[in-house]
Amino acid sequence: MTIALREGPDVDVDAIAELRASCDFSPLSHDTIAAQLAGSRWIAHAYDGARLVGFARAISDGVTTGYVSSVMVDAAYRRRGIGRMLIAKLTGGRDGIKFVLHTRRDSAAFYATLGFADAPDMMVRDRR
Repeated sequence: MTIALREGPDVDVDAIAELRASCDFSPLSHDTIAAQLAGSRWIAHAYDGARLVGFARAISDGVTTGYVSSVMVDAAYRRRGIGRMLIAKLTGGRDGIKFVLHTRRDSAAFYATLGFADAPDMMVRDRR
């Protein structure tokens, strides 16, 4: 298996929607996904041939803080290092930036292996 990693906003929105569904993420409209892409500072996507099998993005001021979001790897491609490659692409060379993320409990151990730690001092205001 050869996985190609790409960067930037040139990603098929419909392919992202399909990947979201396969990863049990909540469905979003085409326009919402397009707006997420437009509002992201860094975007990484992984392909097996033409098939989108992984995706991640980060929003940031580019100087001190970044928020990693929408990290997805197709279930059939998990445990092959794709998630690790996506996070490395987003965070690599940006050691001066503090990256934060929200994660499902079952993914916390994975992020811990990448240097993320529990942050009990964080707060969240949910969507209204």
